[in-house]
Amino acid sequence: MIRFEKGTEHWHASSKESDVTYLALYGGTEPTTWTEILTQEAYDAISNQLK
Repeated sequence: MIRFEKGTEHWHASSKESDVTYLALYGGTEPTTWTEILTQEAYDAISNQLK
C-alpha cells in the first residue's frame, strides 16, 4: 500500500510489460484535483527511456 499526505502530487502508471491496478479510498471533503493527461506519445517516450 502506498499512502500520500494531503496535497502531495503523484501519479499512477503501468508499463508495456507490467499492468497496474489502482484502488482509491477517499474520505476527504475536497474534490480530487486531476492534473495533466498523459498522451500516448509521452507514454511511449518514457517507456523507451526505461528499457
